[in-house]
Amino acid sequence: MSIEQYLVFVAISGVFLLSPGPSVLLSINNGAKYGAKLSAIGVLGNVVAFQVLIILSALGLGAVLTASGEFFNVLKVLGAIYLIYLGVKIWLAPISNSLNGKTIAKENTTPFTLFKQAFFVTSSNPKALVYVSALLPQFINTEQALLPQVVTLALTSAVVQFVIFMSYAVLASRAKDLLKNSKNRKIFNRFSGVTFVGFGVALGLSENKI
Repeated sequence: MSIEQYLVFVAISGVFLLSPGPSVLLSINNGAKYGAKLSAIGVLGNVVAFQVLIILSALGLGAVLTASGEFFNVLKVLGAIYLIYLGVKIWLAPISNSLNGKTIAKENTTPFTLFKQAFFVTSSNPKALVYVSALLPQFINTEQALLPQVVTLALTSAVVQFVIFMSYAVLASRAKDLLKNSKNRKIFNRFSGVTFVGFGVALGLSENKI
């Protein structure tokens, strides 16, 4: 893989990861509610899930799984249900002003919960698997050792994803003070909830192709 190909991979990955989607929205939601430090755990969940998809693609399993209409439908339904569930959960989240410097929402949220939510949002999106399976082979030179190339592309995508998602989370955390107001928090929860439900419905109704 040449330097030019590598830079093209970085550019394409950056554009894809910058695009608004469930994972980006979750990073924004976490950043606004819990701040940059805690939301970083959620971003790591997204990154780990995306690396799993890259490994599946490198092993050739990604193409096999995405070619299976039955698997695609199952993954799509699971992803849609989870996004709708997450949207309803956010909509119904308790509204509270700050209490001794903490919010009820923050007290009831653990780093593992944020990691798990982010991991599942990314890994259960079949279109992410299709995207990785279609993209990765384009940058693999079959005449060179496979492992170093996959490791390079995987680490690169991990860094790009972490930087982009954390940027979203940090920017959202700057507006965290606005959510100390109960009315603003309620509006934010309603907007986030409806958007997640919208993503879920759109995923569920989408056709079996990217």
